[in-house]
Amino acid sequence: MYYYVQPGDSMHSIAMAYNTTVSDLMDLNPQIRNPHRIHVGERIRVSSGDHWGGHNYWGRNEIQRGHEEARRGHEEYRRGRAEYQRGHEESSRHHSW
Repeated sequence: MYYYVQPGDSMHSIAMAYNTTVSDLMDLNPQIRNPHRIHVGERIRVSSGDHWGGHNYWGRNEIQRGHEEARRGHEEYRRGRAEYQRGHEESSRHHSW
């Protein structure tokens, strides 16, 4: 997983946000020679494989919650689309031109 550096970010703040260490981030990003010199818009790798950062697995719960939220959103969209379709069909019956 990658993160794009935002204004005000530091390697320390990014490491804290992803529950890892600056050292682990540096290991994942050999292109960064100085952790004090990162730039807005720079892409930084924050995870390797299925675990996040160094030795922290808390991200799996976050991913699972994200999948569940996406599924709920899709279901809500599907229900709304069906309701729209029913309303459109009813309107067409009443206003057959």
